[in-house]
Amino acid sequence: MKTLNLTLNESRNVSLTCYLQPVGGEFWGMTKRPAIIILPGGGYQYCSAREADPVAFPYLQAGYQVFILFYSLNDDAVWDNPLKDYEQAVSEITKNADEWNVDVERIAVIGFSAGGHLAACAAAMANPRPRAAILGYPVISSVKVWNDRKAPDPADAVDGSTCPCFVFASRNDGTVPIRDSLNFLCALERAGVPFETHIYSYANHGFSTCEPQLNNRDWCCNRTADWVRDSIEWLRETVGDFTDGVLGDKKRW
Repeated sequence: MKTLNLTLNESRNVSLTCYLQPVGGEFWGMTKRPAIIILPGGGYQYCSAREADPVAFPYLQAGYQVFILFYSLNDDAVWDNPLKDYEQAVSEITKNADEWNVDVERIAVIGFSAGGHLAACAAAMANPRPRAAILGYPVISSVKVWNDRKAPDPADAVDGSTCPCFVFASRNDGTVPIRDSLNFLCALERAGVPFETHIYSYANHGFSTCEPQLNNRDWCCNRTADWVRDSIEWLRETVGDFTDGVLGDKKRW
């Protein structure tokens, strides 16, 4: 595996970490891999390390090229800078797709908390939109309360062109109310956008992959970690799966 660290915007300290896996050879004729862009949370004030590399590894194991976007923060996070950062990251991946062995038709995004807000905006507003979006305890409607940088409510932008979404959260989240996820899910349903959702009985906000080194397990129900495996299976249904080393379609919608 090759690791690259690219600066996308020096003045705003925006960067992209790239984890690139080989193709061909032992990988049975595979020429391209799907990709996923990780957007860590942190309230647009920092990018959580707990929602960066620890999230990358399961998707690398599932066969994805993985990219972590460290987007605009604090005063630089005035809207729509973060969305432009996402679009620039996609442009960079697309530009280097041949060298990086990326299938540009199968780029997904995953975001957590504030990064979940950005991922939801990407799903509903970005040009181009991702093939699929995974939203972890995302900030949606409450962005109007705690963010003073004119960030939009992505539920208001959902339409028939919004990509399929996988949304997970906890019922008792004390930082981002569960109604944020419910509002977004209702918007998806109204627009006829495919989705899957898992709302766990209890878990602390920011539970990441729920590994014991990342969380006190007493704060999370035992099933909370299932979102990782479930989201990978959902991606296989949504963007395709590897068969004899070749990525093929397995669309259910």
